[in-house]
Amino acid sequence: MLAAADYRSALFERFVENMERLGASTRVLDLGPATPIGLNFWTGRGFSVSVHDLVTRPDDGRGFDFGAADLGGVLCWNALTVLSRERAAELVAAVRPLLVPRGTLFAIFDGDGRTAPAPLLYRVSDAARLRLEPAAKDHHPRAVSTAEIDRLLGAFRPTRVTVMRHGSREALGHVPAGARPPSD
Repeated sequence: MLAAADYRSALFERFVENMERLGASTRVLDLGPATPIGLNFWTGRGFSVSVHDLVTRPDDGRGFDFGAADLGGVLCWNALTVLSRERAAELVAAVRPLLVPRGTLFAIFDGDGRTAPAPLLYRVSDAARLRLEPAAKDHHPRAVSTAEIDRLLGAFRPTRVTVMRHGSREALGHVPAGARPPSD
């Protein structure tokens, strides 16, 4: 079993820098599970945070309604690995139009994409470091291929994916400057 440990995350650090560049007038959507440390991290920087925990309550069958379209960033953590392929695509399609130009989506995809990974949780340690912890056995991530990551983040440019030492992949997708939300 994996022991809890902090690790440096260049993509999370870029996400934080981008949020600070956009300013506190934009919101952060944390798709959970949110922690007091993570919430304090964002509110201490002046950001409003909305929380919708999709990691411990992944697929309730309802639509995704996250409020007004003024998001500077969306923290997907590993929500896209606990949702079905179809629900993950619905989630990305729901949050993309809510992001302001230059807004970002940060996601973690557990495992290497070939086999079902062990359940993990990620927590904010600071602006450049995340804490990786084993998760309760009641959440079941699925393998997400690199091709699926590319499809999920296709509406974001540029997109960057990094493989972490523990084998999970982090992704950061940007809404281009001056971009309008995609029409249905």
